[in-house]
Amino acid sequence: MALASGTTDDRYRPTRRDVVTALAATALSMIPVPVSGLIHKQRKGDVLMAQTVETLLRENIHGVFSEPDTKKRHKAIARLWAEDGVFIDHNARYEGHSGVALAADGLAKKFPNFVFTERGEIMALHGVGKLDWGFGPAGAEAVVTGIDVLVIKGEKIGAIYTFLNPPKK
Repeated sequence: MALASGTTDDRYRPTRRDVVTALAATALSMIPVPVSGLIHKQRKGDVLMAQTVETLLRENIHGVFSEPDTKKRHKAIARLWAEDGVFIDHNARYEGHSGVALAADGLAKKFPNFVFTERGEIMALHGVGKLDWGFGPAGAEAVVTGIDVLVIKGEKIGAIYTFLNPPKK
């Protein structure tokens, strides 16, 4: 697996748990069960977890990956992410607060006027949630779309897997 620095290291090869989590999250993304539907049918603990997942997904795309101010972005990472949290996208696997900051800072530097927008309802189930998003210039149509799948750890983000949608033909 390639690291952000371009080197490879077998320690960062996806584990069986990573694969199972990603598969479960993909299956979850195919089931049309919005968070609002879960809240009325689940136990109180499940409701709180669904609300926490929803909040973390929203605050991550707006307060971390759409935040232009580096200081505010890093504070949001410390508040939202578990210290050993993992962010995985098409480029690499980023670990810990510094890894998430590296990914978010790089995106902000490369696309300074772009923001993330929510597309559709957030879905959550037993500590896993998904958010469809768009990424593009503020106030304009999204240039890129995708899905974030979040796995909660305690009350923070334990992992986010980002899937990009294929470009429109």
